[in-house]
Amino acid sequence: MNTKWLKVIMLAALFATEGVNAQEKVTKGKPDHVKMFATLDTNNDGKLSKAEVDKSDKNKFKENFATIDTNKDSYLDKAEVKAYKDKKKAEKKSAKQ
Repeated sequence: MNTKWLKVIMLAALFATEGVNAQEKVTKGKPDHVKMFATLDTNNDGKLSKAEVDKSDKNKFKENFATIDTNKDSYLDKAEVKAYKDKKKAEKKSAKQ
């Protein structure tokens, strides 16, 4: 009788954790820069103003706003943020080599 309950509990635990794994895959679907951009874009206009960036804890964006803003329109769009992140990632990778 005890082994029967043990099997039931183990199967229940297996199925319970499978849902967590599936949920993590959905959450991980978007790149980090997309998640970060959505968080910082408080007025949901699809671009980041200097004021939105200044309110955040993203010091690299605060310090490099003018550099990241390659089209000099005083806003950061998703493409500019992605390009900046990709550039920094490549610099970090080449520094390791």
